[in-house]
Amino acid sequence: MKIKILGSGTMLSDSKRNPSGYLIEHNEHFAVLDFGPGILRQLKSLPVNLLSIQTVFISHFHLDHCADLFPFLMNRFLMDKTANSKLTIYGPAGLSKWFKTIAKTQGEWLEIMPPVINEITNKTVTWAGMNIYTQRTFHTQESIAYRFSAQKSLFYSGDTDYQPALIEFAQKSNLAFLECSMPDEQKQQGHLTPSEAGRFASLAEFERLVLTHIYPVNDKPDLKKNVSKYFSGEITIAEDFMEIYL
Repeated sequence: MKIKILGSGTMLSDSKRNPSGYLIEHNEHFAVLDFGPGILRQLKSLPVNLLSIQTVFISHFHLDHCADLFPFLMNRFLMDKTANSKLTIYGPAGLSKWFKTIAKTQGEWLEIMPPVINEITNKTVTWAGMNIYTQRTFHTQESIAYRFSAQKSLFYSGDTDYQPALIEFAQKSNLAFLECSMPDEQKQQGHLTPSEAGRFASLAEFERLVLTHIYPVNDKPDLKKNVSKYFSGEITIAEDFMEIYL
């Protein structure tokens, strides 16, 4: 599996960090995990055909995680009017209602051949030979984290606060993308700080940890050092266009 980081930042980040998005390639399948504003442009800077992406996973409905989904769909429609009917969008409870509400404003182009909408809360789905599991997070009423599992496992926290049930869900993941939004002295509800991310990773016994969703105020040279006080495993600070292999 190859994960291309398309967005490691937030709405407040400067141009070096786009809001959330990741391109996953596995067994010749392509998926986008979260689709924040600017992710479509990030994809267009890569040698990847937008029509080759057949799956999208959304963690929640805040715009920094989903704003470019509909521009992506329009782009595909303009390339091939049948393309979106071959796309499956997975997400939390409320995905269908959210999608239909926005689709009504778009007119015929999206009504002709819409994508498949699949709410995956409390059930397992398969993608590219992997089992996909989800777990509610402490962020919004609907927000979910993902775990992709085959011989090895990938955990993606989405946005979350410190949560024992989520630590259990993520246990012993080989690779974890964990949000690390704000410094400890500026803790915000619904997000992790460096000490919380470190304790989370340690208790979950991650093999490798990638810190992402980094606000500018937390984007400091000592970020890795602050997390490593609590987690002794491999730590990577996410950067846009970085490639991570599992």
